[in-house]
Amino acid sequence: MITAESETWSPAKWREIDRATRAEEEARQARARRGLPPLPVTPTHTVRCGSRDCRPGEGNLKHAMDKHGKFKQWEQPYEHREGFVQSRLRSPPHRPRPNVEYAGLVALAARLAPRGGPVLLAAADWDYRELALNWYLHARRLGYRGALVLSMERALHELLLRRGVPSFDGGALLAAWNRTCLQRHIQAVRMERH
Repeated sequence: MITAESETWSPAKWREIDRATRAEEEARQARARRGLPPLPVTPTHTVRCGSRDCRPGEGNLKHAMDKHGKFKQWEQPYEHREGFVQSRLRSPPHRPRPNVEYAGLVALAARLAPRGGPVLLAAADWDYRELALNWYLHARRLGYRGALVLSMERALHELLLRRGVPSFDGGALLAAWNRTCLQRHIQAVRMERH
């Protein structure tokens, strides 16, 4: 947990982390007393739930089930380790440079751009796959030829390509956020979308 950044933390910051660490241990013990399995120690997001595609949100929440197999909508889906999270990078993993990190996206947009017309861009992850498809079909129906989806996962990118939707695979860009303190899938999606 000790990093160059953590060496500059104040005593108050260390006390905050210690309090959070004790609370995490109490939560771990409470789950065990209720007969629930331990949560995974890293955030997860999946697109397959058993033998079927995950329903929206289910790929994030599959570990946050009670002993009756029901989802608890706002329960943490993984074990939050405050000290570990605080030790992660606090700066973005890449800059929004169109000629470097996003060169592939810019090239795709340039290929699709009608002469003098706009390029419409939507960002989506697996949970919003049907909404992304619906958005694209409506854009086409309204006459927009330069429409594409920034796919936050390879699985979505491949699905959209199979359905004839122009897509850029931003999965690697999204995965780079896991080195930062914003580790939850939805946090990474929101930041990458910006």
